[in-house]
Amino acid sequence: MIIRDLYRSRVEDLHKAIVASTATLLRRGVITPAAEVEAGDVERLADRPDFDPSLSFVAYEGPEPVAFLVSRLVQAGEAREAVWSLFGGAAGARHALEALLDDTLAHWRREGATRARKDAAGLLLSEPRLTEDAELLDLLKQREFTVTGTSSELATDLKKLATPKELAERAAEARQKGFLIRSARADEALVIARQYDPRHTRQHSQEFWNLVVHHMRPQATLVVEHRRQFIAFATFLGWTLDRPCPSLGPHFVDEAYRKGGLDALLLHEALLVAKANAKESVRAFCATGRTEVHQRAGFTVTGRFCHEAEAALS
Repeated sequence: MIIRDLYRSRVEDLHKAIVASTATLLRRGVITPAAEVEAGDVERLADRPDFDPSLSFVAYEGPEPVAFLVSRLVQAGEAREAVWSLFGGAAGARHALEALLDDTLAHWRREGATRARKDAAGLLLSEPRLTEDAELLDLLKQREFTVTGTSSELATDLKKLATPKELAERAAEARQKGFLIRSARADEALVIARQYDPRHTRQHSQEFWNLVVHHMRPQATLVVEHRRQFIAFATFLGWTLDRPCPSLGPHFVDEAYRKGGLDALLLHEALLVAKANAKESVRAFCATGRTEVHQRAGFTVTGRFCHEAEAALS
């Protein structure tokens, strides 16, 4: 087996290794099988200013790429940290994964990193499944990584969607208090983009938000209006709207209005919009600690993932 960094290996081989792997990835905000990752996704990753070819590797068995690990170094105050975003391999490539991880750990330590953690690089992130990818997670555990945060994928069957009595009562109460949930108008997309920029919501990266705004469609975006002011919004990921099962994207309720279940009511209204447009299902992705509001809106958890993991390197 040979391990090469991305100075000595082609970006095309990194793409081949990803596509041939059993990995699950978060791609543009959607849980995606590795086989659906396109060459353009990997090329955009390699073109990022913070992409580090010297700390990104492909492992080969003969001529075939069978495993991959993408990482970089970041400065955290006085300390230097290693951040890895992509890690996985083909079925049966346990030895390659072990060798690749051990080799990378040695590189991180030589570079003076005192901690390693998992975090996104651009619009791609390995998202190991807690059950199906137990072997990979066990390997991380053996190298003293600890899972510090999990995420969830959720979905709902729109044919079976009904409005619970509790949400119907909340909707009536919201109307009485002057809250209006409606589709955004074409001229309101810019208002939403500015008002709910990540600087204000502290959700998502600027790169992801820019992509969301670029693909935002008013008919697939809801706002909550109170006294002629927007106090909440929810939008579908525009690049998924042509699918039978689109994905719900960013949503946010201003802090002063979060009591009273307005968040669940907004998400449920989004599901009703998808149902009215003859969609079969709606998918969503969020940190596990935020699944409750989705479940109250009508979603069911369909998968759980390792979203954050870290290890001390000293």
